[in-house]
Amino acid sequence: MLKSLFGVAEYVYGIWKKIPKTEILNQEITINVPESVVDYTLAASIPPNFRSIRKVIEISAPSIIRVSASSLHPFPRTVREAIREVEYPTGQLAYALFPKLLPRECDLISITVSYQLNDISLLDDLVDRKKAHEPSGAEKNEYWMSAQLKHPKILDKRFGRFDLRDIDVTVDVGVHNELKTTVPPSFIRRLKTFFEVMSEVDPRQQWKALPKLRRLAREKTAGQEFKILVDLESLFLPGAFSKYIDVLKDFRYSGCYKGKEFFELPIQVIPKKMNIISRADLTLQKPAADGILIYKNNLFIDAIKEVVGSK
Repeated sequence: MLKSLFGVAEYVYGIWKKIPKTEILNQEITINVPESVVDYTLAASIPPNFRSIRKVIEISAPSIIRVSASSLHPFPRTVREAIREVEYPTGQLAYALFPKLLPRECDLISITVSYQLNDISLLDDLVDRKKAHEPSGAEKNEYWMSAQLKHPKILDKRFGRFDLRDIDVTVDVGVHNELKTTVPPSFIRRLKTFFEVMSEVDPRQQWKALPKLRRLAREKTAGQEFKILVDLESLFLPGAFSKYIDVLKDFRYSGCYKGKEFFELPIQVIPKKMNIISRADLTLQKPAADGILIYKNNLFIDAIKEVVGSK
């Protein structure tokens, strides 16, 4: 629910609504998705006697991580001395605004409250994210993605500005076919045989496997299996695999990680899929974003061939 997403913002808004002769002029929200942090800013006009209406205005919620205040008139400036952090005997933290510490000429004020979004899945109530599950394009190496605010009109009525920064869409890019058609079956056979022998505890069974090992040792790249395996695995490290990914249009590449299924080897280190994270920004002025992910599979095939010695 949006109410859960903006619960702290509603709480701060409610505090200011109860202060006599103050007028809320504007509200702004910025959500930083990677950090799971919401920045809520409220701007309000305050009466001349504001400093005597309340001795202290307390803002307290477990998810709040910082609070700041700014005087907007006669010129904008941060008023650090007006906000103090208070710790209760229970260990709970609160932030206290002391009106008497505001500049006397100040008749406009803004309060920014940053709070942790503990359940990032709440963004699903705010954003509609879609993606391709199968590649398309002439070379079958393109994946489309999109993200769109679900309630832009409601948000526009409530907030003067609404920024959703770095909203993520994760696309699963299959690499299984490239591995299956490029990694030599002989390499897989040798690797399986070596692991079977190494895991065998019966010396007699190990002795029986020696003739088979001798035959395999005559094959190309024999004796380099573990080096090849390490080099092959290194192709799937984020810094290496990113070279085979381009993200276009409104989205940008953010990162990648291995999928949960693995290629048919005796040790599970080579994935069948890579999960690619792309990010975009959404605002009230631009509530939708589209993107294209291009997987440069031909270059990746060349890299695999170079590692396994089949190029």
